[in-house]
Amino acid sequence: MIVDAHVHIWKQDLRFPNPAATFMSPTSDIPLHLLRHYMDEHGVGRAVLVQPMYPGEDNSLIADAARAEPDRYAAVCVVDPRLPEAPDRLEFWVKERGCRGLRLRPAFAPEADAFENDRLWERCRKLGVVVSVLARPEHLAAIARRAARFGDVTLIVDHLAHPDPVAGPSAALLALANHPNVLVKPTGFHNFSKKPYPHEDCDAVFKAVLERFGPQRMIWGSDFPHVLLKAGYGPALHHFERRYPYLSAADRDLILAKNAERLYWA
Repeated sequence: MIVDAHVHIWKQDLRFPNPAATFMSPTSDIPLHLLRHYMDEHGVGRAVLVQPMYPGEDNSLIADAARAEPDRYAAVCVVDPRLPEAPDRLEFWVKERGCRGLRLRPAFAPEADAFENDRLWERCRKLGVVVSVLARPEHLAAIARRAARFGDVTLIVDHLAHPDPVAGPSAALLALANHPNVLVKPTGFHNFSKKPYPHEDCDAVFKAVLERFGPQRMIWGSDFPHVLLKAGYGPALHHFERRYPYLSAADRDLILAKNAERLYWA
């Protein structure tokens, strides 16, 4: 079974203009049945629904989808980490609505202080949720500090923290491998590659991360629906076997399925 560990769905919200030509616009619906179409076409059995930017803290759409089909979908919610009531809001979405993870987004300026709410991190530990972090290179030091202090909280770095493929993987990114509770998503290459698909300028970054983290700590996701504008769902799924033939079948199975299953469906 293949698991797509990074997808988004949303309802139309006309308050948000299209943020860039490279991203899907919130002025159009991205419904669950559209995602299901791509999953079925390409033999993807499960998906992790990550709350997008547009609905804010209303995680209802993804929570309801995961609750209706818990064997197929898991939900990663968002709460505003700046608020003192953030821990209680997280507990509501986890205990009452069934979400399995939390996403922090320091890459977006309003949430740059996502690491400062100790009570939120302590609640993550108590609830046993997986914390995904949408970060940029300047946030890696803060991730390392949190990983060291909360060694029993699993952290996932989304999109490899948007590295510069020209400069190669930063020492700070590779150093996160020293924390056994940190995993990485080699996802969203279209967000930071300087070249079109198959994003060959990302090859060295991927290989360096693989060597440091190992396939046991890497998780694939398509970044649906944004990937549809850049590569297509099928090419994103088959990228690992076509671009990285040195990965064994067992390695691909870990990256494309088993690691996500262990975190979200165990």
